[in-house]
Amino acid sequence: MEQIKWFDRNFNFDTNQNIFPSILERLLGTPLRVEEKFKSIQPTILTYKINNTWSIKENVGHLIDLEPLW
Repeated sequence: MEQIKWFDRNFNFDTNQNIFPSILERLLGTPLRVEEKFKSIQPTILTYKINNTWSIKENVGHLIDLEPLW
């Protein structure tokens, strides 16, 4: 699956459903899911960069930096 760059994404806000509670619940559970997944990944893989992009740890660190915006 090809990943779409963040700024190239399109978001649809035409829904009448209130999905905010689901999004908030998912965000609140993220630290536990990340911790569980990291247990089975070698540390060298977590810091590996492909084509000068962010490593897994850098991506997760960015999410932590943005956490206050929730």
